[in-house]
Amino acid sequence: MNKSKNNLIYLLFFSLIVLSETTSYAQNKELKKFESDFDNLNYNTRIEVLNRINQKELSLSEKALFEHLYGKTHYLNSSGAGAVEHFVKSREIYLQIGDYDKATELSLTLAEQKRLSGYKYEDYKPLLDEAITYAEKTKNPKLLCATYKEIGVSISEIEPFKAIQFYQKGNKIAIKNKEHVFEIKFNGNIGVAYCEHIKDQKKARYFQNLSLALSKKYNFQEGIAYAYVNLASVCRNEKKFDEALEYYRLAQEVKFDNYRTNYDIIVYQYISDTYRQMGNYKLALEYLDKKKKIEKEFSDQEETKIIRDINTKYETQKKELENQALKIKDEKNKLVIYGFIGIFLIFLTGAYFRISHINRKKKIAEQERLLESQKLENVLKEQELLEIDKLLEGQEKERLKIANDLHDNLGSILATLRLNFQNLYQQSGYSSEDQKELFTKTDDLIEEAYQKVRGMAHAKNAGVIGNEGLVTAVQNIAKKVAIPNKLKVEVIPFGMENRLENKLEVTLFRMIQEILTNAIKHAQASQITISLTQDTDSINIIIEDNGKGFNVKALNKNEGMGLHNIEKKVEQLNGTFNIDSFEGKGTTIIIDIPL
Repeated sequence: MNKSKNNLIYLLFFSLIVLSETTSYAQNKELKKFESDFDNLNYNTRIEVLNRINQKELSLSEKALFEHLYGKTHYLNSSGAGAVEHFVKSREIYLQIGDYDKATELSLTLAEQKRLSGYKYEDYKPLLDEAITYAEKTKNPKLLCATYKEIGVSISEIEPFKAIQFYQKGNKIAIKNKEHVFEIKFNGNIGVAYCEHIKDQKKARYFQNLSLALSKKYNFQEGIAYAYVNLASVCRNEKKFDEALEYYRLAQEVKFDNYRTNYDIIVYQYISDTYRQMGNYKLALEYLDKKKKIEKEFSDQEETKIIRDINTKYETQKKELENQALKIKDEKNKLVIYGFIGIFLIFLTGAYFRISHINRKKKIAEQERLLESQKLENVLKEQELLEIDKLLEGQEKERLKIANDLHDNLGSILATLRLNFQNLYQQSGYSSEDQKELFTKTDDLIEEAYQKVRGMAHAKNAGVIGNEGLVTAVQNIAKKVAIPNKLKVEVIPFGMENRLENKLEVTLFRMIQEILTNAIKHAQASQITISLTQDTDSINIIIEDNGKGFNVKALNKNEGMGLHNIEKKVEQLNGTFNIDSFEGKGTTIIIDIPL
């Protein structure tokens, strides 16, 4: 009898374990499927699935994911207040289990929510500082992109040029790691900074068109919509109201779900403002009424949502009370089961510590191998930078040698040749008009050859000389390479009152000279603009041309060693080097160097 009873207890114990594991597995499977399908579901379906999942059957990591997805559901439905509670819970669990990537993502989201709620930058700056420290330490591309983007947006109004620097740093990482959505957003944000804060509508339009082209290329509907809205803002600043309205019409036709309610409210407000600027107050009022109607519907939905959440909590609490009543009846039997579970847990604990010890030894060995690899990589990088310095120094010496040879040797020879030719002709005289014309043409050709050699010598020997400084040197070379009615070269300095260290000025000048030479030789441009901007802690160089452009990804490094060397030299100076070019649409090269 006792033996049968013991067998029954064993059977019950293992049945409960199997049932618990099966239920837990089912919950886990549904949550994972929900996470993978999340972006393709609408708000109501997301809420329905979340309410169906039993949180008690989830592990800690699954609970963190559950709260994260619950908060994200509210957030993407323009309900920041409803999302915060879930985000905070999720972040606490992620920190508890050591998933710092997810915790940092939520820090950024909470910082964004505070920004949108009207908090001062100083109030949520600690969240961003924490995120950037962790992202730069781990070199996580997505976290770096998200952090640079949020910092840029936060300071865009007060420090637009600094914000653009953060956008450009993030964009370089996005391009390198094929994070196309971030690449689209960074270009859009740069365009907004130029449009709204710097008031440079030409550059704003360029970056918004770039964002639109990338959005269409990667079929990112949300990016297409916001690019149209931002292009409309550029048109409004240029007083092109009809073109702005056309962009708003295109923006309304784009289909996407995230933040759709807020998006429609903003677009209707912008359309109303545009009609008001045009003096059409009837249509301005009509779109203002449409905006208010959506706001009212959204407010009603929020109330319904709150009631539904309260009802869900009530039903959950009721079910918990019923389960508790059933648990009391089985308390005695569970005591026996708990005993077996305790023994099983002791066994698992021993196995866990044993496996942890083995894994720790493997991890230490792996870290040692990684450190050795990093040391070797650093040595190779230092050697590469040293070789580039030597190459640039050699190019500089060779440039001066060629210039001196052209001027002192070939120039002198051509000048002497012309004098001898003139003396020879004067001594022999001329007997016909044909001979006179032949002499004149030959004399002109010798003079043209002399002037070209002299010009090449001056161009090769141009540079940052004496007290001229970088701006004067760039302006001088711009005048020398410009061709009337064919090629216009414009230099735009901003904040360049203070001289830089001479070695840095020479390096920057040679970079600009190399890029300018490439543009003249290959781009077939009619206009080149060189913008030099100096802040308190950095210098920014933008070189734009309206030439034929090229495919940056298809650039052969062996054919473009000048650009490759410039990029390496910029990296050595802890700066950033970006090329934006499309075939048929010109080229923009951006260099940022910290001071």
